[in-house]
Amino acid sequence: MSGVYFEVLRDTLERARRGGYLTTEAQLIFWGRISEAYGRGDLTLEELERLEALLEIDRRRYLRDLDVAMTGEPEEDA
Repeated sequence: MSGVYFEVLRDTLERARRGGYLTTEAQLIFWGRISEAYGRGDLTLEELERLEALLEIDRRRYLRDLDVAMTGEPEEDA
């Protein structure tokens, strides 16, 4: 199942980029969707990382920004 879902997400991403709809906001929304799909088991970790690369998403940066937004400070590295 994950291979088919990956192809659908990848194709949607490519169409959005070609159509000029891939704004920063759209990237973040799409990142949320692919993260949810990974959490449900619809994508493998490799597929998640490939889609993040296509989105040009810096996962560490956005997770740090999310930590700051929610708690006021970045999460400590273990």
